[in-house]
Amino acid sequence: MIEWFDERFGPGPLFGWLCLVFAVLVPLVWIQARGSARRPTMRFSFLGFFRSLESTWATRTRFILPLLRSLAIVALIVALARPQSGGAYHDTSEGIAIQMVLDVSGSMAEEDFVMDGRRVRRLDAVKQVFEDFVLGRGTLRGRENDLVGMTTFAMYADTPCPLTLDHGSLRDLLRETEIPGWVNGRQMREHPEAGYTALGDAIALAADDLRRAGDQAVAGVPGAEAAKSRVMILLTDGKDNPAEFAGAEPPDPGEAAKVAATLGIKVYTIGAVGSAQPRRPGLGMLFQRRAQVDEESLKNIARITGGKYFRATDSDSLVTIYDEIDRLERHRTGERAYHDNIYAAQLAMLIGLGLLMAELLLVNTRYRRIP
Repeated sequence: MIEWFDERFGPGPLFGWLCLVFAVLVPLVWIQARGSARRPTMRFSFLGFFRSLESTWATRTRFILPLLRSLAIVALIVALARPQSGGAYHDTSEGIAIQMVLDVSGSMAEEDFVMDGRRVRRLDAVKQVFEDFVLGRGTLRGRENDLVGMTTFAMYADTPCPLTLDHGSLRDLLRETEIPGWVNGRQMREHPEAGYTALGDAIALAADDLRRAGDQAVAGVPGAEAAKSRVMILLTDGKDNPAEFAGAEPPDPGEAAKVAATLGIKVYTIGAVGSAQPRRPGLGMLFQRRAQVDEESLKNIARITGGKYFRATDSDSLVTIYDEIDRLERHRTGERAYHDNIYAAQLAMLIGLGLLMAELLLVNTRYRRIP
């Protein structure tokens, strides 16, 4: 019988033993409690009349109440155990590690992309397509099994979200990502950090994040997941324009790409410049920040790492690019069969609730006791 539990319940044979022990102990505990409980009494001067009364079928079958309660508890235990028999499906995908490297410099505020019939900033279009790429929407199937993280860069490179399987948290952080000096899609002030594009620094930081994730998985760090391969998706609308700091020389994008290639990281690069004519704001500030994509540098980065360069001119081309990357970075392994019979768990839960309702109904009607 224990083998039966072992085959059908995820927690294993130990859980099967516990279920059996609990199922036996529940009635025993009830009988013991019933025998030792103090009952309310009433004194009578003469009991002859009561001795002549015969017991009714309700009195003789009162054991049904604890039996219903015991069976209900056992049924709910079975539901919580989640029986795993039947309902098989096959999962042939294997997760990889993907780091999205996103340009948040001032030029990403250009409204030269169109989404749902309205003009939007480059940053907003990229954020929406990246979210669809991770979670799945339309032709994009989502990356459910992948570790996905995000690196942003303007004057500095930063990692708002390290590699994670919690794609809901990644989505929330992505939606909060903004250009320095902007809040909720509106420019509050001219921020000095928005005028720089630390491309080499961003590649180096993202490569280090991917490297450390792999090292942690090898070292057995709790929560660290191994990945079949590591990929970086770099999107920018400009060229490398790092800030000058005394005593520190910013990394060259080409050299940073060589480091990534040494670590086995493939870099896909995307140059994003919309085809729609950008609007000219009143003071012309955004128009002055308009950048030109350094396609040669991006092609070189992709070539060094074994990736590919893409040019995005509108939202549809962005979706097409991410769809191609999605198809390029799918890894398949041997079949793994899962048997999760949800119907059996639901049926056990309904039976348990039905037994409890039956007990409640009987104890308040035919088997009601006074006092």
